[in-house]
Amino acid sequence: MTKICPSCGNYYKGESCEKCGYGKQNAGSKTLEKYKKSIPKKPVRFMTQEEISLAGKDKKKAEMTRKVDPHARRNVLIAVLIVTFGLIIWVLVSRGMLFTNNREDVIDQYFAALDSEDFDKFTDTLVSEVKAVYVDERDEMDLSKKDYMVKFKEPLRAEYGEGFTIKMTQGKEEKLTEDEIKEGLAGFQKAYKSTPSVSEAYIVYCEVEYSGTKKSETVQYSCYIGKVGWKWKIMNVVFMPGIEKA
Repeated sequence: MTKICPSCGNYYKGESCEKCGYGKQNAGSKTLEKYKKSIPKKPVRFMTQEEISLAGKDKKKAEMTRKVDPHARRNVLIAVLIVTFGLIIWVLVSRGMLFTNNREDVIDQYFAALDSEDFDKFTDTLVSEVKAVYVDERDEMDLSKKDYMVKFKEPLRAEYGEGFTIKMTQGKEEKLTEDEIKEGLAGFQKAYKSTPSVSEAYIVYCEVEYSGTKKSETVQYSCYIGKVGWKWKIMNVVFMPGIEKA
C-alpha cells in the first residue's frame, strides 16, 4: 500500500520513507532537522536552568572554535608604530631638530672642527662638491683622517707655532639676491663642474683669532653659505687680506 510521508511528502511503500528515512528506527528526519534549526531560539527568560547551562556551553564552544586572524595583532601594532614614527619625524622636522640647521651653527662647526682636527665634522659643513675634493685628496695621499687634518693645517702651524688655537666670532651678514646667487653658482660650475641647488645664500663676516707660540693675531673671513635642501652648507671661505688685528 502506498503511503505519503508526513515528513517530506514523498510517496513510499513499506515501513519507512526511502527519501528522508521517516519511520526508520533511530533515524531522524532530514526535513524535521531543518525545521528544528529554523525555529527561533527560546528567550532566556523562558529557559529552564538546564537549558541556560547548555546554551552557555554551546556559546563558549563556538567562541573557542571561532577563526581568528593570527596576524591581526601584529598588523595593528605595525600600523600604530608607523603612525607614531611619522609623528615623531614631523615634530623633529618642524622644530628644526632633524634634517636642518642654521647659519650660525654651520660656521661654528667649520672652525671648531678645524681647531680640533675632526675631518668628518669639518667636511660635513661643506656642500657635496667641495666635500668630494677633500675626500678624494685624502684618499690620494693615503692619510688617516687625523693625519690629513694635521697636514691641512701645516701652513697655519708654520705661521703661528705649534699648538695654536682657533677662536671664531661671527659678525654681520648679508643676504645675496637671486642674481648674485646665479652669478656665484656660475663660477662654482666652472670650478667644480656641477652646482648645488641653493634656495638662499648669505655672506657672513667672521673674525678668527689665531694664537700660538710664534704669534697671535685676528684676521677676517667672508663665509659664503647656502641653503641646500634642509641644511645650510658652506660654499666658500675667503680670507680678507689687509684686514688684520695684531
